[in-house]
Amino acid sequence: MVDWRYNSNALIVADLSNDATYAEVLRETFGPQVIGLHISSHGDGMNFERRPVGAGAMLVYTIGRTHLLELFHSELLADQVRMVNDPMSRRAYEQLMNLETEMRDTGVIYKCLPGQHDDLGISCAMLAWAAAHPHLNEWIRPMLATRRPLWQPQKFSWGAFT
Repeated sequence: MVDWRYNSNALIVADLSNDATYAEVLRETFGPQVIGLHISSHGDGMNFERRPVGAGAMLVYTIGRTHLLELFHSELLADQVRMVNDPMSRRAYEQLMNLETEMRDTGVIYKCLPGQHDDLGISCAMLAWAAAHPHLNEWIRPMLATRRPLWQPQKFSWGAFT
């Protein structure tokens, strides 16, 4: 519904970490405007692979969960990203605030407490990641190309030569 409301002109960033087959359904439904994100224990979100999906392929980027959350946090602190004051945003914010941090030799780990969720908070972080990504223009170029009006030659009449 959201994509339709915006004239099928939305970039869709999907978390494919738990179910890679989800990419096929998204690609079939929305076409090339879907970018995949694989959230793992490592990665900076700059490297991608082209995964075959149906009759085409999808770009899937790998990013570490900690990197994603810390990137979002730094963008919030720098006022690059803001959250609106509505119930859904408050819920996402609460999810992020309720994450438990654990220090390990490899760095900080963010975990959900048992029975808690972080899906909305992670979705906000994914959106902020995509909005600031250097490949954003490449991702939206195919959508813009299909929505540009076709060039129409001007029509002249003999009256224009008098």
